[in-house]
Amino acid sequence: MSQVYDARAQQQFAAAVCRAIRESRRRQKLTQAEVANRTGGLVSKAALANYETGHRSLRIDVLWVIARALGEDLGGLLTMAERGIGRWPVPVTHQGAITVDVAEVMDGDDDRLAPVRRWFELRTGGGAASAMTLDDGAITALAALMGVTADECRRILSGAAGTTGQDDDAEPPAADGSVHGHGARVASG
Repeated sequence: MSQVYDARAQQQFAAAVCRAIRESRRRQKLTQAEVANRTGGLVSKAALANYETGHRSLRIDVLWVIARALGEDLGGLLTMAERGIGRWPVPVTHQGAITVDVAEVMDGDDDRLAPVRRWFELRTGGGAASAMTLDDGAITALAALMGVTADECRRILSGAAGTTGQDDDAEPPAADGSVHGHGARVASG
């Protein structure tokens, strides 16, 4: 895949995330100042305006704070952004879910996985999780955060942690409080 297509897909996804934030705020009839106040000072009104227009890049932890201030699930915002893109400029492969050993990713030293580690922390609330199952949507979203293609994200995750393909006989999520959301299933360790 060419680098041009990768950059274009990343830009489209980033713009779609910005639109999803703005649309959520407007749908709730909230001002930027009101949302900024809800962040407890972590995001200013000016910064929020820049995020919404795409003039400032969003880090995953800032996106999480804004999503919480809007009362939105982070996965829901990412799903809304994915739908807002329409057709990707490059084909999105559907290779099925993979299960990642969270501890191996968290303990790894690959800098490319920093956004993934932060995402795992946010998804699990900082609690321990032995494994997380990621579907195509989650992998696509993580790839955008990492600045790589979905296929490259799969390869990096496979190299960084014990991963397995998810088969049809996989056990259903545990009823013990496992975290669910936007393509991820977390197994408590």
